[in-house]
Amino acid sequence: MKIQVSQDINKEYYNEYYSEWLKFRSKFKKWENIIGFISLTASLVIYLFDDSLIFISVGLFVFGSLMVYEYYSSKSKWLKGRLNSKMIDTKVTLIFEEERIQTFGPFTEMNGKWDFFSDAVKTDKGLILVPENGISIYLQNKAFANPSDIEAVFDRIKKN
Repeated sequence: MKIQVSQDINKEYYNEYYSEWLKFRSKFKKWENIIGFISLTASLVIYLFDDSLIFISVGLFVFGSLMVYEYYSSKSKWLKGRLNSKMIDTKVTLIFEEERIQTFGPFTEMNGKWDFFSDAVKTDKGLILVPENGISIYLQNKAFANPSDIEAVFDRIKKN
C-alpha cells in the first residue's frame, strides 16, 4: 500500500473543515444555535403568558442571545485565526504506507506509525483523522487520487 495525499490549505479548505467538523465531530457546538433560539422563544412565550415572570424571561432572553451570538461568531473567530496563520496557501503531503505514515509540510516532516491515529471519521466531503481527543486532521475527498484510497486509510485506522 502506498497512498499519497496532497492537501491544499486555503480558505476553501478551512471553510469545509469547519462545517464537516461541526456536523461530524462537534458534541455541543452544533446544538448551540438551536438551544439559543428555543431559549429566546421560551422567554417570549413566558413573558406573554405571565409578565410577573419577567426575571425568568429576561434571563432566558440573555442566555439565548449569548448562545446564538457564540454559535455564529465562533466560526468567524476560528476562520480568522486560521487565515492569519503561516499555513494559509500552503500544501501538506501525507504518504500512507504499509508500515508507516509520512507527512511533508512547509514547516515540518514526520514519520509515524498507524497507531498515531486513535480514530477516523468519514464525512460527506472528506476524512477526519484523530490523533487524540481535541485534535484532528482533515483531508478533503478531492485530495485523494482514488476514492478507494479513502476507504483503505479509514479501514486501516479503524482496524488499529
